[in-house]
Amino acid sequence: MITYKLNTETGILETSIKGEVTIGDFINYIISLSRDKTLPKKLKIFSDATEGRFSGNTTPDDLIEIVEANNLSLAQRDFICDAFILSSSLETAMGQLYMKFSKADNYRFKVFSDKKAALKWLNSFS
Repeated sequence: MITYKLNTETGILETSIKGEVTIGDFINYIISLSRDKTLPKKLKIFSDATEGRFSGNTTPDDLIEIVEANNLSLAQRDFICDAFILSSSLETAMGQLYMKFSKADNYRFKVFSDKKAALKWLNSFS
C-alpha cells in the first residue's frame, strides 16, 4: 500500500510504502500525485519504504515504466526532489538503477539509509 500526506509545517510530502507493492501501484501513485492540484509546484517528497517491498520479480524494464510515468508527472511540476529510504539490498540496488534512468532536469532522486540524512538533503532545496 502506498499512501501520502503533505506535512503543512515542513512542506514535505510524506509517503509511506508498506507491504508488497506492484509496479502498477507505483504508477498509480505517480498519477495520483500528478493529478493532485493541492500539492506545491516545487515538491519535496520523503518516501519511507522500510516496511515495503516489490511483489514478484521486478526487472529494470519495470523501472523504465516508472520513469516514463514519472516523466509525464514532471510536466505538472516545476521541480520534484524525492528522498527514498529502502529496506533491503535488492530494493536499494533497484533504487540506484532507477537513479541512473531518471535524467529529467527538474527531478532529483536519492536513496538514503536514515530519515535524518534524507530530510537534510530535501531541505537543501529551496
